[in-house]
Amino acid sequence: MRKLFLIFLFLPIFILYACGVPSEANLGTPENDRKKSNHEFREINQLVVDNENVKITILNMKKNKEQSKQTVTITFDILNKRKDTMKIQAQRLSVDDRMVDEAIYQLEQEISPQKAATAKLVIQQLEDIEFPEFKNDLEMELYILSLDDPNYVENHHVKIIYE
Repeated sequence: MRKLFLIFLFLPIFILYACGVPSEANLGTPENDRKKSNHEFREINQLVVDNENVKITILNMKKNKEQSKQTVTITFDILNKRKDTMKIQAQRLSVDDRMVDEAIYQLEQEISPQKAATAKLVIQQLEDIEFPEFKNDLEMELYILSLDDPNYVENHHVKIIYE
C-alpha cells in the first residue's frame, strides 16, 4: 500500500518534468519573424511640394508579399492650405523606368479646406499584368484639382530613389 502511495505521489511529478518548459531552442520560428520576411518597411520623409496651396510629404513605403500576391503602399501626408476642397490623384506611374499599368495602382483622396489627410498609393499585383520589381526608383505625376474651382489644377512630378 505504501509503495502504491509513493507511485501516485511521484507519478505527476515525473509527467510534468517530462513535458518540460518550452525554451527558445525548441519553440521554432516566432510568428513575427515569419511575417517580417514577407514585409519590408522603408521610411522616406521626402518633401514633394510646399507652396501657398498645398504641402505634400512622402512618409514611407511598405512592401508586402503574401502567397503569390504582392502589394506596395506608399503613404503621403497632404495638407490642403486652400479654402476649397481639393482632390489629389496619382497618374503616369513608372517604376525602374518602366510604365505601370493603371489597373494595378490607385491614389485618389479628397481633402477638405484647411485640413490634412493621409493618402495611400496602393500598387497591387493582378493576374496577367506585369508587377514592377522596385529596384531603383519610382516616378509619378500628382494632379491636384479643386472640387469648387474648375480653373485650379496643379501638377507635381514625384521621384523616389531607393537607397
